Amino acid sequence: MIVCGGLLAAGIVAAVVWGTEPLDAPATPELLTRDAETKAADVSGRRLARHAAGLRLYVWWATVFTVIGTVSGLVVTGAGGRLIMRALAATSPEATGRLTEAHAAVGDISFEGTFAYLLFGALPFAFASAALYLLVAPWLPHGRLAGPMFGLLLFVAVSPFIDPLRADNVDFDIVGPGWLAVTLFALLAVLQGAVLAAIAGRLSRSLPLITRRNWAAAAAPLLAAVVLFPIGAVLAFAGLVAFAFPRALPWLLTARASRRGVIVGRILIAVAVLVALPALIGAVVSIWGR
Repeated sequence: MIVCGGLLAAGIVAAVVWGTEPLDAPATPELLTRDAETKAADVSGRRLARHAAGLRLYVWWATVFTVIGTVSGLVVTGAGGRLIMRALAATSPEATGRLTEAHAAVGDISFEGTFAYLLFGALPFAFASAALYLLVAPWLPHGRLAGPMFGLLLFVAVSPFIDPLRADNVDFDIVGPGWLAVTLFALLAVLQGAVLAAIAGRLSRSLPLITRRNWAAAAAPLLAAVVLFPIGAVLAFAGLVAFAFPRALPWLLTARASRRGVIVGRILIAVAVLVALPALIGAVVSIWGR
């Protein structure tokens, strides 16, 4: 618990210190632009160079995704989620020893339990939220509000359907009070968004595109994805796609950040919130009263 507290404190500090740094994406390599392709269509080896440029751009984004997913998974959803579990167990002493929905004993603090929660709960959620953040970043308000706003939107749109605020989760009948669980999970979601935005912004300003000279340092963070095999397999497959279709990623990045893309994206966010809001209200009312 002391380690979890330290990790969570580090995440809060990062969110405060780097919270104003925007996601500063690298410029699209010249080889991936239409003009460059037209002018150099007859140059030998240009096509291979274009595919390599597409892969370089993809590696940059994959590295940012891996770093922010891993860091936020460790310091927020991992450490923070474990601390919330401990807090709810401490406020429900009568539940000690009872089994939760995940077949964990309430009040039993063990390395195995923490590792299982991190591997099967915290990190998958962190990586999913990291991917979503990188997609919708241009649709969020600028400045310090971007990250917390994303966390709040994620809380509204996801928590009543998947976790942590499913109304049918029997854990809320075991530990509580409900109002404390809702408050802590809401704060954790906001912090998750804030840390994602802060780390992504800070990293984006210091991470160069991969080259022959810096490939070891630039791609080193991807080793975390190798350890987390499912994530590594997905990134490897996406890398093959990026190499085969080098202009697909630049097109997606440009489309989502264009004026029309921002308008459409914000409309989609509003629709998602409106659709999920009744479920969230129902879940909060149900859990709050337990």
